Amino acid sequence: MSVGKKLSIVAGIIALIATFLFSWYAIDAGGGNIYYASGYGIINNILNMFTNAEALGTTLGIPGFAIYIIAVYFILVLAAGIFQILGVKSRAMVLLGTFLVLGIAVLMFLGSADIVETTDWIVNIMGTNEPLVDGIIPLNILGLNTYDIGMYLLYASGIIGIIATIYGPKGM
Repeated sequence: MSVGKKLSIVAGIIALIATFLFSWYAIDAGGGNIYYASGYGIINNILNMFTNAEALGTTLGIPGFAIYIIAVYFILVLAAGIFQILGVKSRAMVLLGTFLVLGIAVLMFLGSADIVETTDWIVNIMGTNEPLVDGIIPLNILGLNTYDIGMYLLYASGIIGIIATIYGPKGM
């Protein structure tokens, strides 16, 4: 098995773990409600993004139709790890998965630059205050109001995916 194929598999596994098991960011939204941004939070909010797009758009300060585009993007983000694993056959698939995970990581970091209102996005789009397994999934290690291990794992997956794209499925 070539280096590119091995790196594609590693990148995909890291992306899936970061998406579904780890918290990307956790905030205290007041009243004891802690919201965890993660793939599980996106899954919880997908239906709301399609059925309540205009209200969400107003809350986030963007046009309502943009919520539909964001929802489709987030659905693709949930599958990004699979795309990276499929990179063992096609360089384009690992590149697609890499751009998806890096895109969500960049979106989260834009919140730290106050370009995107982090609290509104996490509470309404990417987060949930009902963990899948209380205290375990999504796993929050670094505490509240800070980027957590899941965000750094997404970046690692993206970097490994870029390297896998350079080598390609037939490289070395």
